Amino acid sequence: MPGAYTVRLTVDGRTATSPLLIVADPRGSLSPSDLDAQLAYSLRVRDDISKLTGLVNEVRSVREQLQGRIKALEPRKSEAPVAELLQSSEAVIKKADALEDRLHNPTAEVVYDILAMRGGTRLYSRLSPLQMWAIEADGPPTAGMTQVIELQEQELAQLERETRAFFSQEVAPINATAAKLGLAFVVIGR
Repeated sequence: MPGAYTVRLTVDGRTATSPLLIVADPRGSLSPSDLDAQLAYSLRVRDDISKLTGLVNEVRSVREQLQGRIKALEPRKSEAPVAELLQSSEAVIKKADALEDRLHNPTAEVVYDILAMRGGTRLYSRLSPLQMWAIEADGPPTAGMTQVIELQEQELAQLERETRAFFSQEVAPINATAAKLGLAFVVIGR
């Protein structure tokens, strides 16, 4: 946003500051309220993408921890309680994969993959363009853009509830079994 700012740089415990004046693009004709609306929308999309990325990272972390535990316990797989823990962990990994697939397109390598993959785009692939449209827009967000973000935020809220339920209903019992066997817990949210 146009305005007066202070730039601060800290290196090796020393801080330097300098004033900075941002002026509006002289080619544009947006009012300050339109710029405010554009910024608010852009930050809203950014926050939604950050929340979604956090959920993906948590799911991936749980999966990686479970895979590590399975590998570490492989020599003990003939022990009944350990075998049950391994089976449960493998089932939860499959559920983590399915959940991650609903959050974004984990196997996509290029943009075309995202559009061509079976099941269509996932939430992340639909939120990302909104960020660019907000940044590159010549005005405040349109009613259509606002409706789209509201629908996607509803989907994000549902996926967040499902992810939290996955942790409490699927991962927590594995942690309880691991505790009985004197094994480390799967850490959620690291």
